[in-house]
Amino acid sequence: MTTSAHSQFTVKLADELHKSTQYRIHHLSTPPTRCPAIFFAPPGEKPERTYCESHFLSVSISLNSRTLQVFAIEVLIYTTEYLTTLFVSKADSTGYLHLIERPKRAPSPLKTISSVFLAHLVESRTRPGVKFVVSLFARAQDQYLFPGSIENDGKHVLDDRGLVKWWCRVLDPILRRYPAEKNSSVDVMKPGEDIGKQLRSKGYLIVPGCDAHETRSFLPASEKYESGGEGRWQPKDPLPLIRSPVLPPRCLIPHFPDDPKARFLDELEDELPENGARNGGSPSSKGATGRWRSVRTLEQFWEMMTFRQECSAGRLVGFIWGVFTPTELLGKSTQATVSEQQPTLPTPIQSQARDVILAAPESRLMSSQPNPSPLSPLPSSSAQPAQSRSTSSLAPKPRTKPMKKRKLTGPIPHRQPRIKGSVKSTAISKPERTKYYLWPSASRGEVVLAEKDYKRVNDLLLRLDYADKETALKSTERWIDEVAVAAGQKSWGMTVEGAKESSIADDAEEANPTSLDMTLIKKKKRVSAEGDVQEAAYQSLDPAAAPKMMDTGLVRKKPKLVPAPSEPSASSVENGINVLGAGLVRKKVKA
Repeated sequence: MTTSAHSQFTVKLADELHKSTQYRIHHLSTPPTRCPAIFFAPPGEKPERTYCESHFLSVSISLNSRTLQVFAIEVLIYTTEYLTTLFVSKADSTGYLHLIERPKRAPSPLKTISSVFLAHLVESRTRPGVKFVVSLFARAQDQYLFPGSIENDGKHVLDDRGLVKWWCRVLDPILRRYPAEKNSSVDVMKPGEDIGKQLRSKGYLIVPGCDAHETRSFLPASEKYESGGEGRWQPKDPLPLIRSPVLPPRCLIPHFPDDPKARFLDELEDELPENGARNGGSPSSKGATGRWRSVRTLEQFWEMMTFRQECSAGRLVGFIWGVFTPTELLGKSTQATVSEQQPTLPTPIQSQARDVILAAPESRLMSSQPNPSPLSPLPSSSAQPAQSRSTSSLAPKPRTKPMKKRKLTGPIPHRQPRIKGSVKSTAISKPERTKYYLWPSASRGEVVLAEKDYKRVNDLLLRLDYADKETALKSTERWIDEVAVAAGQKSWGMTVEGAKESSIADDAEEANPTSLDMTLIKKKKRVSAEGDVQEAAYQSLDPAAAPKMMDTGLVRKKPKLVPAPSEPSASSVENGINVLGAGLVRKKVKA
């Protein structure tokens, strides 16, 4: 990747990070490499030609001129002729981010870095007329990429619900960069116009074991304020919309590495009759449909996933998608798009028929040619049909004698040592644009490694230790040096300094926090064992603001006045009526 290509990503990242922070970014990737298809082919067709590209982004901080990793994310990009799929494989942190000073009210830089990195790949890898899908599987674990990091007390591990909500908040800003599907209008793309303006986005979420109402509780807060319509997120899967709803379920579900869906797919594949025939059984005509015996629909598939061990072990998991659809493909499936381009691009069935013709026996091809007349001239080599030329290529070639090894003599020339793993020649030979993938220099890693070297440095990372700070510093330096040796470079990495200004309201609120007046607090009185009423002690920062309490001996209570009993009147005595005194009368207590 060139310096200008470096600056495109670093500038975007610096605009979203706070001004007082500084990070070290290490981005390595692989060139597009042919890989097995992630979707099963429909019956009678060949699997789609698929290419895979790996990206690994490491984020580090500086401690006393030494580098310490704090976060890493791995992404796999699968591309075919009609679909681009970005799968978030792993993401993990070491827990040492608290060692640097950051604004207290600033959002998490890990969430910001993840969102900017994924948005950069979506923007740079979008092809005209091709859907782009972001897919990930959220499952809470102690550690994914940094061994021993769970022993660090500073590492904060999210629970299952918190992790699903966190990833939804990471993808939500990327989706809102583009208009929603409900506001779509099919426009003709003008020359030189940005491809992103012709995209429509939609988010999808499935949490096995939760209904649609419970699933909506995991969506971002911005979804609650969506005005009208269905909203930007939907509690369902987009698999029928990505390819074609007429295909069997096994052809709609992608097969990603370390994914519970993929493990369930492998078990269901044993139910197909054609698989039983390969294992020694008899083939069945039902095998042509490509459908499982137990699971017939996608709804049944997700219902069965609820009872899988990875989805029912006491923790919730989430399957999250972000679908970016060009406006000209709205309302159309990928299968319909393929059928429209049949006159110009051969389908897998046509390619299969062509391969059968080329692989036909020689006798069959010779019998199909007309017998030449004895009077007709012999056909020239330029007038021979294509089938006869293909037949001649299939004919066995005469064996040649093996060459004898020449004995080496003379002085041995001096050669410069060459480091294995450098892919400079391989990277140059790869085209940037084909009908199967797009590989622009702006979105490549700073270091481009071959697939085997990329796996080797990743395996090294999984064998290191990040249990304490000193060990983590040594592990970080060793991993960075190993990648530099594999790439044939002395040093690598980019320094990103935040440029985002914090808001004035947040700074003022942080500097002058609002405190409650202690004189407005009324505490409940506490009665002692002797029955004396004692006032609770007031704890105030200002002694003058607290009320002054008098000693118990200085308190003088007002005596109660009891009226004297009145004498009965003379008239009541004469009439023989007994009248109670005023002190003996007891009034009824008012309720």
